Amino acid sequence: MSFNIAKRTLLSSIIAASSISTLALAQQQEGFTLTPSIGYYNMDSDRDTKDDKAYSLGLGYQFNNPWAVEFVYLNADSKQSGSGNDVDVDQYRLDGLYHLPNISSLNLTPYLAAGVGTADFSNGGNNNTQVNAGGGLKYAVNDTVSLRADFRLVDDVEDHHLDNVTSLGVQMTFGSPSKSSTSNDDSYTPVEQTYTQTETEPAQDAQPQEATQPDVVYSEPTEQVQDEAATTSPMTEDTTAQTNEMVQEDAIDASPSTEETPEQTDVMAEPPGKINIQFGLNKTNVEQKFYPEIETIATFLKDNPGSTVVIEGHTDDSGAASYNQMISEKRAKAIADVLIRTFEVSEDRVTAIGYGEERPMVENNSAEHRQTNRRVIAVISNNG
Repeated sequence: MSFNIAKRTLLSSIIAASSISTLALAQQQEGFTLTPSIGYYNMDSDRDTKDDKAYSLGLGYQFNNPWAVEFVYLNADSKQSGSGNDVDVDQYRLDGLYHLPNISSLNLTPYLAAGVGTADFSNGGNNNTQVNAGGGLKYAVNDTVSLRADFRLVDDVEDHHLDNVTSLGVQMTFGSPSKSSTSNDDSYTPVEQTYTQTETEPAQDAQPQEATQPDVVYSEPTEQVQDEAATTSPMTEDTTAQTNEMVQEDAIDASPSTEETPEQTDVMAEPPGKINIQFGLNKTNVEQKFYPEIETIATFLKDNPGSTVVIEGHTDDSGAASYNQMISEKRAKAIADVLIRTFEVSEDRVTAIGYGEERPMVENNSAEHRQTNRRVIAVISNNG
């Protein structure tokens, strides 16, 4: 069977992928995948068929976790050894892929693969059942395009032949959740919020009034009283004067007065504190229900230019520690991307770090506790 249409599709896809790719490094995206490839089909020596180049086209779906599924059609136009007759090979298979922790410094993601299918050989062996196992390596060119190298061992269960296929291809991802690998902000409209310095309101707007003193009435002692006072004490006049002064001071102290308003000081707004954003199992995308909480952080950072934020990613203890470390870094970067891309916070004020399963909030002894430990915490430092 001719595979000219598929060959043209392969070349067109590679050209299209090259035209839209950039040098930016990115992680694998969730979504539907299209993978045209070219490779080499190495036949078992018992087949009496020459090794030859092969073309394949894969259609699949990359989940937002280590797993992906893929349906692959492969064609190889070979020749029979000795006679030179054409041998047309059509292979159909359904594969599962499991992605290992990525090598972030090189932006490479290794994976393991296995699947089942059938193959038709024009010189015999039609509809033979095959199983395959192998793996490969992906290099993410940008958010949606990856270069992919793949190797498979193919066992023909019925005829007991063991072939192998090596291929190079371009994987393109469509229908990913958002423009970035971690955020989900296409339809989110930021709500205008402000954090301002708070000031204590003055006690009174009106100008302070002078305190008024009440009228103090002094009664003149009668002559009889004066005479009695004179006989009892030689200090009558002095005592009377002192008494009058005490009465006047008491009256002044008892009178209402306007207290002096203390000088007002500016108080810096307090940071919103720690936010607690949780993720589903193996999930790294940020749900929009958490965006308002992230926006409070962004608003504070904008209103306080000296402040910075550290985004901490955490996981539960399910799975391998190396994978948990990788996914915690992705989760921290997810929140950082929302702050930088959606809320336009300067990149140099946002730090993302992953701790994996090292710092659980609670013991990982129940589904609820594991959900609690799958989180990202933002810690604000007001360096200003």
